[in-house]
Amino acid sequence: MGFPAGAIPGIDVSHYQAVVNWTTVASGGEQFAFAKASEGISVSDPYFVDNWAGIKAAGLLRGAYHFYHPNYDPAAQANIFLQSLSKANGGSPVLAPGDLPPALDIEVTNGATPANLIAGAASWLATVAAATGKTPIVYTFVSFWKTTLGNPTDLSNYPLWIAEYGVNAPIVPGGWTNWLFWQFAMQQLAGVPSQTTDLDAFNGSLADLQQLAS
Repeated sequence: MGFPAGAIPGIDVSHYQAVVNWTTVASGGEQFAFAKASEGISVSDPYFVDNWAGIKAAGLLRGAYHFYHPNYDPAAQANIFLQSLSKANGGSPVLAPGDLPPALDIEVTNGATPANLIAGAASWLATVAAATGKTPIVYTFVSFWKTTLGNPTDLSNYPLWIAEYGVNAPIVPGGWTNWLFWQFAMQQLAGVPSQTTDLDAFNGSLADLQQLAS
């Protein structure tokens, strides 16, 4: 179960990875990185500002994500994400060339019904799209989307970042027809001090990835 043929390699990080040496990560062949910006309604990732600058300085394409908690107000969650992004991004949430679309990490219910979760996520996605100027990406796990949520199709107009390990190709759930990003493994990586790092693949060429970030 190796790296998918023809895809472009990257990683995603949060405070769990601590201080990343982005120059080392880039020299290892990674082409992009997503960094956690925020979670819930009040948590800004303490490493995000440094990661956001460091990813770009190392020559990688960069993206930011928010960890979604369905039991909190989606407008407040969009606000904390946009505040965190603005703080790292020169005072503005508007994304520039070299910045990948923002992503919403959906992997817990916090007791919310699938319908309420999807409605709240849709609100977050619309708000963040309007503020950043880019259509956000939906991140989720295959098992969570299919089993826990009942395989809804409501958000399939947003690009998919799917997580599934130990397979040659991920299952594409809901109403999606293909994946844009695939989180396919966790392992140690040079330049990252934590024991494991999420490894990702972009489904396309480097030119396609650069176009996505343009």
